[in-house]
Amino acid sequence: MTEILDGAAVAKITNAKTAERVSILNKPVTLAVIYDPKNDGSRLYVGMKSKKAAALGIKTLDIPTDANATTASVIQLVEKLNADDQVTGILVQSPLAKGVKEREIFSAVAPHKDADGLGATVQGMLFGDALEDYTVAATPQGVMTLLHHYNIEIARKSAVVIGRSQLFGRPMFALLTNADATVTLAHRYTPEAMLKTQLKAADIVVVGVGIPNFISGADLKPGAVVVDVGMNYVDGKAVGDVDFESAQGVASYITPVPGGVGPMTIATLLENTVTLAEKY
Repeated sequence: MTEILDGAAVAKITNAKTAERVSILNKPVTLAVIYDPKNDGSRLYVGMKSKKAAALGIKTLDIPTDANATTASVIQLVEKLNADDQVTGILVQSPLAKGVKEREIFSAVAPHKDADGLGATVQGMLFGDALEDYTVAATPQGVMTLLHHYNIEIARKSAVVIGRSQLFGRPMFALLTNADATVTLAHRYTPEAMLKTQLKAADIVVVGVGIPNFISGADLKPGAVVVDVGMNYVDGKAVGDVDFESAQGVASYITPVPGGVGPMTIATLLENTVTLAEKY
């Protein structure tokens, strides 16, 4: 029988802890969010984050980029926020306008304000498995929180991460590696036969490539733990990168879409924001 990894329920627990931490802080917590207002998805996510942040006692400062935004102009904005003592965390909502070099923007965020853990400094600490505290990208860190909540063993397991983005795949690979899994990093261009072989051997599968039903139950090793990071819309309905129906009965655990990784991403971002406010 396949058990559902209920991200909405675990996010509720995480959010309650975050709200309690905010309530005992002796200073306000403010998250500045830079985003492209022309992107429908970004506007939606920023709105959801702001609403949830307010419910937890976190102030948000939503900053739309202008129509003529360039890499230099956005970096200048980030530098102003870095210097603003009233801002305790900064999020750069991807994607930004075409032509803006996001990696440069991510790395312009001061490490002590990097709420989404996407800058080169904190990601270097992640890949180096540093002993110091550092933030980690919200989506992969949320996946780890979900796995730990359900007491899913990671050490000594075979894992496949499908997707190599700076926001998800690469930090997900590092987190699982640091947790002593043996990890393969694949992506949408991995040859089909190779990917199918990797999936059949994987105890843990985490996928986020943005292709509806990219993986079916027939592709999976029986008993695999399946975490679906994808969010796609087909005929007006939200679906993941995994064919949920065919995967049920094959996977031992699986995340639903929606209600799986999505709520964990927002909860983890706000958790990171409070952690930064506590430390600095």
